[in-house]
Amino acid sequence: MNLPWRSVRWLQRLVHLWLFGYLLSSLPAAEWLWTDPAVPSLPAPPGVAAMLTHAFSTWAPPGTAIIAVVLVMVLALRSVFLPSRWYITLVEWGLFNGLVNYAWLDSTGGHQLIANVLFWMILLPAREPGESARRHPEDVMHRVAFWVIRLQLLLVYAVTGLEKLMGAYWPSGEAVGIIATDTRYGPAWLAAVPLLATTVNYAVLLFQLTFPIAVWWRRTRHWWMAMGILFHLSTGLTFGILDMGLAFLAVYPIWFRDGEMGLPVHVRNEGR
Repeated sequence: MNLPWRSVRWLQRLVHLWLFGYLLSSLPAAEWLWTDPAVPSLPAPPGVAAMLTHAFSTWAPPGTAIIAVVLVMVLALRSVFLPSRWYITLVEWGLFNGLVNYAWLDSTGGHQLIANVLFWMILLPAREPGESARRHPEDVMHRVAFWVIRLQLLLVYAVTGLEKLMGAYWPSGEAVGIIATDTRYGPAWLAAVPLLATTVNYAVLLFQLTFPIAVWWRRTRHWWMAMGILFHLSTGLTFGILDMGLAFLAVYPIWFRDGEMGLPVHVRNEGR
């Protein structure tokens, strides 16, 4: 199959839009996140790569993290509207990794997903490849990056679902009710309706475990992605983790083929 360029371009736009939006929304907390962190930095792992991924907690001068925030915001906003050049994405990936590791207490699965996707986006084309380019060895690199990003999304859902399944409270249906009573998340009213909390509990488990299978077929892909949009927006708004939910949704376009970028509910009769 040819690289679905429209899907790739939508991925690039939405990931960069997420980057800009997340950093913009975090500016009110910039002091305790990046200027004077509220918690000590984690020790940098051994190896040369740590000089890049943990720059702000090792060798970078104090105050450079907030400069990096502004720079990533500018580059991300640029890439929403203009071609996503590999060298710009490389800079974004390096700086964003450093920021995530520096403010590790604020890091979620969404931040890690975006950081991983950004790395592979370095290898994606900035413009739609022509027919000659599709036979070029460079096209192999594009396809590898494309499929790694696709599988990364499925892996995150699968691992998250399996971890829940191996725990004690998700299989018993108690997890959502317990989370709802946590004042950092809430909402407390959900715990007061045990039947609803249990239903949501098992619905989340079912969605996360079946998503990696359902997206392979067009008939089910549209419906599962529609459920994913509902799931991530509702949990994001209800539990205060909207940035994590939007991070997942930003990667959804990678699973659409060209011509499928309409509303997910428009299910056609074709196969995959």
